[in-house]
Amino acid sequence: MDPVRDDRSVAVRLAGAVALFLLLVGQAQVTILDGSSMLAVAQGIVHDGTAAVPPELGVVGRDGSYYSKYGLLLPLLSVVPVALVQPVGVVTGHVDLLEAAVAASVMPLVAGALVAALFGLGRRLGAPRPAAALVAIGTVLGTYLLPYGRDFFTEPLVALGLVVMLERGLAGRELQAGAALAFAVLARPQSAAFAPLLLLYLYMRGGIAAALRALPPLAIAAATTLGYNLLRFGDALEFGYREPDDPGFTTPFFEGAGGLLFSPEKSIFLFAPAIMLVPFALAALWRRDRATVGFALALFVAVFGLAATWWSWEGGWSWGPRLVIPSVAVVLALIAPWIGNNAGRLRLGASLFAVGFALSFSAILAPAGAQLIDRRAGTDGPQIARQYGELRGLTENSVDAATHRASREDDYRRYLAVWQAGIVREFGTIGVVPALLGTLALIAALLAVVRPLPRLVRDDS
Repeated sequence: MDPVRDDRSVAVRLAGAVALFLLLVGQAQVTILDGSSMLAVAQGIVHDGTAAVPPELGVVGRDGSYYSKYGLLLPLLSVVPVALVQPVGVVTGHVDLLEAAVAASVMPLVAGALVAALFGLGRRLGAPRPAAALVAIGTVLGTYLLPYGRDFFTEPLVALGLVVMLERGLAGRELQAGAALAFAVLARPQSAAFAPLLLLYLYMRGGIAAALRALPPLAIAAATTLGYNLLRFGDALEFGYREPDDPGFTTPFFEGAGGLLFSPEKSIFLFAPAIMLVPFALAALWRRDRATVGFALALFVAVFGLAATWWSWEGGWSWGPRLVIPSVAVVLALIAPWIGNNAGRLRLGASLFAVGFALSFSAILAPAGAQLIDRRAGTDGPQIARQYGELRGLTENSVDAATHRASREDDYRRYLAVWQAGIVREFGTIGVVPALLGTLALIAALLAVVRPLPRLVRDDS
């Protein structure tokens, strides 16, 4: 057997399985303000050939038009599905609903790609297939990243870029490592802060020539970002983050760091329990690859420091410590070689990822915004226990909306967050048919993709 070919087969199937699962439990709508702003960019490009957005979704820019302040990559990834769905939308009369549904469906594909990248990084670090597969799936489904595999945020894109960047750097593919970071920069321009770390890492591994090979894609990403700023705001260095709405990095470090570590609504340890294994993994890897450990730690510290000092270190009203998702994904990948072939460590890792899945699964069924309807004073975000407590009322509301048109409201926060409930709420009991057929089709596809995985993962030749 060809181990490289088998690794690719495992990576593709892991990606497909996770993407299909997240599509199965997806919401097929864009509800958050950040996501609505980026979706509006894609819609503007498709409908009017412009990046301008409605005033409530942007900040004022050139010629008095309004523009999204977020990165360009996610809107660009959404342009094709939004364009393809236009004929169906015209025929059905539900253009807006279908545009949001196909755009939201991009995120499960991104999450699947992240799983494949994590598996590849684990293997590159020397982990056997079972450990690499466990950590790849667990990082996305067994932590608070779980709901972000369907929410229209850019953090999973940045995480994908950073994980691929590290894996390609380890492989000695410096140009591709630079392209991966460029990908992250286009998703979130703040990711340009990691360029010096990448260049230093490549220099330590291969000298000045290796570092220089990563520069061309980074230069292209920088030029694209600056050009996008000129298009929007007439100033290459204007990103749209302005006072008083966005005062910048104004939070004292220890205040933000304390929240990210110990807040019951934002603690990394609570929302990603497997991160407690990272110190052991770093110590083991340090003995054979200090440069990679130093690079991963530097990335984590950089992301954590930027998040802790941002004026909204909480990442807004969102599930868990959203702003540090990229660095959490990178350091969790390092657990795979520490697990190795040790059965006890494999079980421990699986147990912690299972706990993480249980803690965050409610954020798939219930909208994170459900708790905002009656927000409790002093909370930094949705609470885990209360999120489960919301499910009964949301289920009752969804059932009522299916059978009584008068019970249907526009506020999505009062209903279950899965797309099946959304279809029934929109179309009534007739919506049960497409909801059931779609669910069965996704389950059948998921089973077909998953069935060969146990054999492929075990056969670690």
